[in-house]
Formats: sequence, structure tokens, C-alpha cells
Amino acid sequence: MRFACHGECPKNRFILTPDGEPGLNYLCAGYKAFFTHVDRPMRIMADLLRQNRYADEVMGILAQQEAALVAAAARAGRNEACPCGSGLKAKRCHGSPARQSQAEAPRPGAAG
Repeated sequence: MRFACHGECPKNRFILTPDGEPGLNYLCAGYKAFFTHVDRPMRIMADLLRQNRYADEVMGILAQQEAALVAAAARAGRNEACPCGSGLKAKRCHGSPARQSQAEAPRPGAAG
């Protein structure tokens, strides 16, 4: 996560821990969630740029990966673990009917 903010943004935003100790950065959870969410797409975009390709190709790559994951979940038994590694059963994660219909639906602006 340091690749994005280098630890500078919230450096002076500290509160006490639940035990009363100083030094708890109160934005850590939000930053961690955000940077965890954007880490994979940002790394893919960086690789694309290194290859002299357009960064917006990341959307197609992510859509293909999501479709492959949904297909793998469809092959998995409903009570088996989802192939994404979430720890949830496939029927409650990428194997759910709502998730499958999202993967099959055409995306706005997608060539097809």
C-alpha cells in the first residue's frame, strides 16, 4: 500500500488506542480497504503502461478475469468453496445466480 501514498497523507492523524496508548492512526482502516481494492487494477495498469499499451485496457482484462472466475464457480459444486478464495461457498459468492447474470450481461460501451 505504500506504493500509492508513501505513508505521508495521514502521518499526523493519531488517536488513542482502545487501551489508551497513543499512536493509533485513525484513517488506517479506510486507507487499507481502499488500497486493497485498487491494488490489483493499479498493478495491471502499470504493467500495461510498461508494455506501451493503454491503461484503459484494464477494464477488459478485469472483465475477462471476472467471467473466468464466475465460470469456475459454476463448475464448482454449490456447497464447495468459491474458487476466488473468499472462504464462502460458491452459491453465496461468484456462483450465485445474480453474480452469473452480471457476468453474462453486456457492459455499457463494450464492443460486441
